[in-house]
Amino acid sequence: MPVYIDINRCIGCRTCEAACQMEHGGRGHINVQYVEDLVAVPIFCHHCEEAFCATVCFTGALHKEGETTAFDAEKCTGCGLCIYACPFGVVWADRTAHKCDLCRERKGGPACISVCPAKALSENFDLEVSRARSRAARAAAAPRGVR
Repeated sequence: MPVYIDINRCIGCRTCEAACQMEHGGRGHINVQYVEDLVAVPIFCHHCEEAFCATVCFTGALHKEGETTAFDAEKCTGCGLCIYACPFGVVWADRTAHKCDLCRERKGGPACISVCPAKALSENFDLEVSRARSRAARAAAAPRGVR
C-alpha cells in the first residue's frame, strides 16, 4: 500500500527525507517539494496498481510484489525507462534507479512515517482516504460562510 500524505499537516521540515536517507545508507527515496512557498509536499512512490515503471522495465528490476512495486538493484541496467514511465516522477537514477521501498526490511514500517513530527504521513492509506472524503463531504454540505 502507498503512504498517505496529508499535505495540510506537512510542515516542510524534511525529517522524512533525513530518516529515509539514514535508512538507505545516504540514498533517499523521498523528496519534499515546495509549491510557491505555500505548501510542502513529500513526493515518493505510489506503488501503483498498474505500475508503468515495472511494465517498461525489460530486466525485471522493477516488478510487482502483491500491492507494492518492488525494485531489485542487481537487475537494474540504469537505462532510465522507468524514470520516463512514472507518471509521478518519483523514480530517480544516478547509475541505477531507486525509489521508495516502504522500508520493507525495517521493523515498524517506513522510517518516514515514524519520524514525522506533524503526523502528515500514514501507512493506513484506505482509512485516511475515507476520512478525507468524509471531511470534504461535510465541508461541501455546510452552509456558505460556515466552512
